[in-house]
Amino acid sequence: MNTLFIDDDGRSYNADDVLNALISIGADDCETLFIHSDVVFGRVPKGFNRKEYMETLYAVLMELGVQIIVPTFTYSFCNHETYDVRKSKTSMGALSEYIRKQDGRYRTLDPLLSFSVPEALKDKFSNISNHSLGKGSGLDILHSMDGVKFLFLGARQGECFTYVHYVEKMLDVPYRYDQKFTGTVIDYEGNSEERTQYIHTHCYGVKIPENYDFFEEELIRMGKVKKQKLGNSYVSCLSEKDAYEQISSRIMQDPYYFVDGEYTESDLIHKYGFGKNGERVTHC
Repeated sequence: MNTLFIDDDGRSYNADDVLNALISIGADDCETLFIHSDVVFGRVPKGFNRKEYMETLYAVLMELGVQIIVPTFTYSFCNHETYDVRKSKTSMGALSEYIRKQDGRYRTLDPLLSFSVPEALKDKFSNISNHSLGKGSGLDILHSMDGVKFLFLGARQGECFTYVHYVEKMLDVPYRYDQKFTGTVIDYEGNSEERTQYIHTHCYGVKIPENYDFFEEELIRMGKVKKQKLGNSYVSCLSEKDAYEQISSRIMQDPYYFVDGEYTESDLIHKYGFGKNGERVTHC
């Protein structure tokens, strides 16, 4: 079997190696897999192009025999951009962008936190709410489903686990508030409409951690996360039910667990903290 990538120690990995690593962490033991990805596991061999690499990884994921959902977030309205469900590129990595373009996929109309889901789930995700982390959001629909797991395919859980903010919204934590954005959405038929979308973001005076690595480490110690080295990176898996239970439990036990230090009433300023210097917004 052809080499897919080569790690820094010179070891070669093929599609079976990737599949076996995913099975070892239980990625096949679910009904639906929500995948955060960063697929730079090593050096791609000469002559093996980017498209072939993505095709192979997608084929491996399909071999798991589960429904594949990927985030195709754009944060379009945060960046003063129109959201075109067919054309707007995602900032969630090359694999997510590749998957959303495949046949048999449906992309949700959320201009901030869209998902690409199988056509079989279109009806479930077609009436997305105007709150990207609230009731009726993609993550809320995901929470209502059975047999869901999160797969971190090379991506670091501590850096990209947006799901934490969904649970914070469900618990109505005091250090986050609903920020409103308005812009244009273009649907699958090419129709444009003005839309107002909300996202639950941190209050301006509240400091947030650079990452949530500490939470992943805790989940590993508890046996809730299975993690396996793959090339120069890692793959890990966590059930949605465990994630919701542990995030909510942690917040109830320690209201400062997911913030950087304690905050006061004067810190709870309802002012958007991202993109203030003109940089592109890539997270919430």
